[in-house]
Amino acid sequence: MSEHLYLIHYSSDIGLKGKNRGDFIKQLKRNLRRQLPLQQVREVWGRLLAWGPRPDLNLARVFGVAWWAVPREVPPRWEAIVEAGVALAREAVARRGVRTFAVRARRADKSFPKGTLAMERELGAAIVQATGLGVNLTRPDLTVRVEIIPGRAFVFTDAHQGFQGLPVGTAGKVLGLFSGGVDSLIAAWLMARRGASVELVHFHAFTAARYAHHDKAGHLAQALAAYIPGLKVHYVPYHLFQAATLDLPPREARYELVVFRRFMARLAARLARQRGAAAIFTGDSLAQVASQTMENLTAVDAGVDFPLFRPLIAFNKQEIIAWAERLKFYDLAKQPYKDCCSIISRNPATRARLEVVEAIEQRVGLEGVLEASLAEVETIAYPADDLPAWED
Repeated sequence: MSEHLYLIHYSSDIGLKGKNRGDFIKQLKRNLRRQLPLQQVREVWGRLLAWGPRPDLNLARVFGVAWWAVPREVPPRWEAIVEAGVALAREAVARRGVRTFAVRARRADKSFPKGTLAMERELGAAIVQATGLGVNLTRPDLTVRVEIIPGRAFVFTDAHQGFQGLPVGTAGKVLGLFSGGVDSLIAAWLMARRGASVELVHFHAFTAARYAHHDKAGHLAQALAAYIPGLKVHYVPYHLFQAATLDLPPREARYELVVFRRFMARLAARLARQRGAAAIFTGDSLAQVASQTMENLTAVDAGVDFPLFRPLIAFNKQEIIAWAERLKFYDLAKQPYKDCCSIISRNPATRARLEVVEAIEQRVGLEGVLEASLAEVETIAYPADDLPAWED
């Protein structure tokens, strides 16, 4: 099996690190090998080189990658570089029918006899002579790129953009409340992009976790696992909370959703401590729905003695959906699902009074419900063997 060379540039987040930059690069290399069939990932002059079995691997799923290319490596001699650049331009004309081009050069090896501007002018002239292509330095149909490092030269045309960020595993562990909807999905993705190791907590209304796993929640977790190595979902049954709050009078039933959100956050915090996580997070967006008013969010905060993050707090719904569409998650995320929050009162209190919420919790014995629910948690690791692999 032939191996294909990958030239990888890491994110500006990593590049700006000081003495600990090596730790971030080491984790990035580890994640590249863990998430993709890449071998021999090496750091060379501020970039990474890796080898894979195919030329079309999607490195964007590995946070910390700024961009990558599958280049032609040639000897660091000007004649070889020109020959490769002209060949790539000819192939692009034949395959894609391009009409204009530009040349972009980078030189990490300052001993190379030509500067970047000279390389761009001379290679550009050779391509014009060989192909008749027009030059467009602002919006070219084709960009021929040259990178030179000591002892090596790379020529390529297609540079693929990654999602930048920090490698998963460099910013501690967090547990996220995961509803099976688009908001919590994107919240988890964003936390992972900042380098956090993410685990999820999903409250389900099924008789067993395996049914949620084989339904929408599990398939969304499978999709996320392409970006989050080591992802685990802790499935918590809803029936115990439901039974405890079944007989709430109408006036107090309006508070049931706030009580449930506090219950979920407290259980997630308890589980986070057990799992060695430093914080929990939710997909809340301020004032997006009735349960996410300022008063209700602060009521949830008051019930948790643990750091609680809300990465989507200032996003509107269309911005969240745009991210889901960009990541090709949305078609799955918008599918109907028996979300526990949707089972609860359709007209929840929008300005929860903390004394009422706490009185309800005391009367239904919420602490005992929490302990019993924790005893029934089932954990599934993703990507799961019994679900199809995520394709993006």
